[in-house]
Amino acid sequence: MNHSANKISRKILRVIFSTSLLFAISSCTSSEKLINSNWFEIETEHFRIVTNDNPKRVQKLAEDLEKFRIFSRKYINFSPDQQKLTIYALADQLSFAGVSGSENSRRVIGRFENTSHGSFALLNLKGNQYLPGNPARQTLFHEYTHFLTYGRSQYNFPYWFSEGVAEVFSTVSFDKKDNFSVGGIPLDRAISLYGNREMPLKELLRAVPGSLSDRDTEALYASGWMLSHWLIFNAELNDGLSKFLQAYNRGEDPVNALPAALGMTFDELESIYQKLPKADFNYYKGPLVYEQENFSISTRPLDNLEAVAEIAHYMAITDQTSEVLRDYISYAEKKALVSPELMSALAIAEAKEENYSSAREILGKIEDKYQAETWYLEAAAMVALYDALAKEKEINVPEFKKIRDRYVELVNAEDDVPAYWHELAITMQVLGYPRPKYVNMLQQAYLRAPRDINIAWWYAHELYLNRDAEMFSRVSQPLLMQITRPESREHLESMRRDLNREALPFTDNGEEKNGLGKLMKDYQFLSENKALAMALDYRGAFVVGYIDNSASQTEANQQALQACEEQREQLQVKDRCELYAEGETIIRSPNKNQIH
Repeated sequence: MNHSANKISRKILRVIFSTSLLFAISSCTSSEKLINSNWFEIETEHFRIVTNDNPKRVQKLAEDLEKFRIFSRKYINFSPDQQKLTIYALADQLSFAGVSGSENSRRVIGRFENTSHGSFALLNLKGNQYLPGNPARQTLFHEYTHFLTYGRSQYNFPYWFSEGVAEVFSTVSFDKKDNFSVGGIPLDRAISLYGNREMPLKELLRAVPGSLSDRDTEALYASGWMLSHWLIFNAELNDGLSKFLQAYNRGEDPVNALPAALGMTFDELESIYQKLPKADFNYYKGPLVYEQENFSISTRPLDNLEAVAEIAHYMAITDQTSEVLRDYISYAEKKALVSPELMSALAIAEAKEENYSSAREILGKIEDKYQAETWYLEAAAMVALYDALAKEKEINVPEFKKIRDRYVELVNAEDDVPAYWHELAITMQVLGYPRPKYVNMLQQAYLRAPRDINIAWWYAHELYLNRDAEMFSRVSQPLLMQITRPESREHLESMRRDLNREALPFTDNGEEKNGLGKLMKDYQFLSENKALAMALDYRGAFVVGYIDNSASQTEANQQALQACEEQREQLQVKDRCELYAEGETIIRSPNKNQIH
């Protein structure tokens, strides 16, 4: 076993040395590589792949993706009408570095982006190409598993299980007769388990995103694969796994909950865990079951102007700097590939860096004949919106109505883009529309991009204010898996516990540190003639003013509003202060509720 591990390690060292040397001697820049490439679009029913590699090679990836989607239905309950996924399958490391902006492009061969413009995947098709299997495809399968599990998950998966399941599914393969094979270990996880002991079980079970060093994160992925593999493919453990996930979502300590759900002590579980196979593990095979799937694959060359502009737009919406885009555009000028659409992407990048005057100047140079194009409307609306929001003074209502109207045009033109619905909801909130109207727009954004953190964060707060425990749980559970700041996680948990107070007892002996749910818990214990006013804006930023023991309920209402308004102006929360609770009754919810 050790001898095999040494052979693997030496091979990896040679590969890293070789690829690093090739990268070092290349005289071509990322911009030159991207702009000089021939680009193709490969499309299936559920995926759109843009590539500068050999299209025949990428067609096989598209076919495998559709097969993986069919296979995963056996294990994942996901929505069949999810938005088509766009994948940028890049020919090599240089192309990947240019599009991703990744400083670690030698180590990272793929990534998944959940944005307000939809979900995207990036792949370096030649990443780790000398290793067994297909590392690029494995990376894509891993991230797509996250996409599917997040979309319809009934549970807030523990960190180790979320990553472990994605690793287990990453190595799914298909033979020529459409039989699947699942259960193989990714090579890098095998190396981690060979070279190091498994992660201590207590640390593994309690780990949360953002809590580990890079080395410990690698250990979590490997150990998570090992433990998840055992739990998923052992039929006798499936009921116990389900019980554990339910207990985890009730807030129970996973170190106690997992062995209890499996009917054993922690010491017994730890002993089994330490003896789990790290080399001789089971593969599972079976036929792929089709249900009238559309497997048609279309391929077309992309016009260079079109491809260069699309890549620039993706770079802009995923926060590449304006400096990087200016270098990209500078080389495009040399190749006569600059277009108004390309310049609109630069305007978006400038606006994201709050260089609004520069963004306006760029848009001002675009001829009037293009200003009805969707790409122009998008850039112009976004620049105007965020420039207006950045100003501390009262909003210019006529100007804001013009911005709203642009977003209405965008939604009517391309209603599948989440950003258009999200930013329309922002304009409606700032203009003082009733909550149900702008929340409806926000819901449409969420349905199209459930993993966009900004959209989900705002929507979770609105669901909390509506006291919609079921929908809040669906939105907040995957959100908890994405956010890493302890304060943000604690805030979400406080709201979740407040909505489910009987099923989810408060932690730390009933004491919570902060969060909106904590404020609501405090409010219920105030005396008579009490009121609570609140303002919550599109950022999920909120202020609360509450008062009790007033001379009358009318006076309590006025004092709560006044306290809220003073904070709102100080903290620049954009929404208006409104009464949320009057006495024991929540009045801002669509259905008035009693506070218990």
